Amino acid sequence: MLKISKYTLPCIIAISFFSCDNLLKEDSSDLLIPKSVDDYAPILLGEGYPDKFNSQISFVNLMTDDVEMGPLDYDAEMVGDSKVTNWEEGIDPKAGYGQNAFIWQKDYQENLSDLFWSGRYSNILACNTIIEALPTMTYAEQTQTGLYHKLAVQAYTLRAYHYFCLVNTYALPYATENLNQPGIVLKTSSEIEVTPHERATIGQVYALINDDIKKAQEHLEGADTQASKMEITPEAVYFLAARIALFQNDWDGVIKAAQKFLDLNESIYNLNDEKEALLGFNSTGVKDIGLEGPSYCANNTNLNEVIFAFGRNDNKIPDYLSSTNTNLRYYEFGFHTSWTGDNALINLYDEDDLRKLAYFIRRYYKYGTAKKPAYYVGQYFTLKYDARSGNNYTSQAWRTPELYLNLAEAYAQKANGVSEDAIRILNQLRVKKYKSGSPNAEKTAADFSGKEDLIKFIWQERRRELCFEEIMRFWDMRRQGMPAQEHWLFSTKKNYEVYKLKNNSPNYVLSIPKDETSYNTAIINNFRETIGASSSGSLE
Repeated sequence: MLKISKYTLPCIIAISFFSCDNLLKEDSSDLLIPKSVDDYAPILLGEGYPDKFNSQISFVNLMTDDVEMGPLDYDAEMVGDSKVTNWEEGIDPKAGYGQNAFIWQKDYQENLSDLFWSGRYSNILACNTIIEALPTMTYAEQTQTGLYHKLAVQAYTLRAYHYFCLVNTYALPYATENLNQPGIVLKTSSEIEVTPHERATIGQVYALINDDIKKAQEHLEGADTQASKMEITPEAVYFLAARIALFQNDWDGVIKAAQKFLDLNESIYNLNDEKEALLGFNSTGVKDIGLEGPSYCANNTNLNEVIFAFGRNDNKIPDYLSSTNTNLRYYEFGFHTSWTGDNALINLYDEDDLRKLAYFIRRYYKYGTAKKPAYYVGQYFTLKYDARSGNNYTSQAWRTPELYLNLAEAYAQKANGVSEDAIRILNQLRVKKYKSGSPNAEKTAADFSGKEDLIKFIWQERRRELCFEEIMRFWDMRRQGMPAQEHWLFSTKKNYEVYKLKNNSPNYVLSIPKDETSYNTAIINNFRETIGASSSGSLE
């Protein structure tokens, strides 16, 4: 068994300008052995945070009902336009763009790499280094006590988050009957062990997650709360605590954590404060059409509703779903936001819901300007994030709207009938996302036939508000019963095959990547079923 001491880790990942001639010798004179808070803080900041999130996991968005494949349809007046329907020979829009993930293949990793597993464990290793060192870490009692507790808060919160991501991606959803089913590998030591590790049970994983988030809250009392939104703050701790409780159906836990959060931050960004003409443009598009001023994006840390932002310079969602992709630009073939069919994402928005304008772009032009294009195709592409220069933008962010939705669902699930508390929380969110004065914004108890109808509406509201954030739709579909899905895979402009994912399919659980199974002989991989085309057809 190969072990690398915790004391070599900072040498490897944080203090790269120091020489490490013998990484396996703990007493090497070349090693910089961390002892103080000041020594450990850079390790967590540099290696504990999810810096490469989208590039590791964005393909999972293709496995949800929020995504479909073109060409499908155009605006009616454009159907006969030869320029719009032009086929560009020599371009294979499927190559490397998640085709197998889109149709839920058993081996979906062809032409893509699932680095989410190894990325999270790399982050966990840094968290373990901090947590293991806490009992012996040195700090100046009078001046650094707050920094010590702050470091503990961040390490425990981040480890809880990384394990939350893993267990909700590579194991069955949380349920009483699943607690003894295989979860993921638990590693709590700062030593790198190249030795077989069995998977802990789902119950054991959640026990660690719950303990970590509890310890993070305990350390909050003495912690220095000064931090940027690129770091874990007290709001972020309670935010994550509410999410973790939600995914365990712990409605009282959601309410408790949410109330603590709301004591610190109640902000929901009002989309009416944006110029409507700017909605649906990123920063580049705004400049292109000669407009001045900000345009909304969900990863702008200047917004009070943004709690925690991560994944700097890692906006990889465009590789699959954005109109800015060079291979798919001006091309009707490829993946985009679902908008055909009754249950498509776009069709869930009312026309006076400003999120439809703010979160998506449909101004897809080949010449002319975005405001006055010569023509544009009909597909909607997500435009929720903006890879702007500067320090205020990352690829992902936790936002207060999710907290409100978590709280609304907890109230709804606890109630015997239609919860007035849940509706009140929903309305606080919706009035900020609809055009001012819209009669559709606020709901009443009379709008719902019963408890289940309200819960269904809250789930739809989560889909509207949180689309393409982390892989929330995938996680939500898992905990909401793993519903059946249908995707059309186009091989030409007109010909397609239909693939169906059945209800409760094992393919709602991802395979453990080969970089783990190739050396970890103790691990048993997840079963995934083979899915073939159920039918085929043509648009003609």
